[in-house]
Amino acid sequence: MAKWGTYFIVGALLGMLLPFFFMMFDAFEISENPIFPVLSLFLGGTGVVLHLLNAVNSKTINSSSLLLLTSILSIIYGFSLNVLGVPNAKYLLLVGALLVAVWIMLPGSKKED
Repeated sequence: MAKWGTYFIVGALLGMLLPFFFMMFDAFEISENPIFPVLSLFLGGTGVVLHLLNAVNSKTINSSSLLLLTSILSIIYGFSLNVLGVPNAKYLLLVGALLVAVWIMLPGSKKED
């Protein structure tokens, strides 16, 4: 289930980046299609939920994994909603970036013998 969650998150990232690749090749009609951000919303949300369900089922959920999944979801949603023109969606993107920074700064659990 985690493998499919990763595939969905990668699909969401491709849905976020694909319009920029189309712009490089002057295909502006295709790049401005709103299907790409909607696809990113759907795939990103599904991937994060699958990872969350996998962590709950395997009893390996902790605050670090929850923080990382929340940050990934807020980055994907913030970027996609910003492209769709939702006002103040850039702040959701900012919160996701700040959560990633906090996740990087927090030390992992290290067992000392």
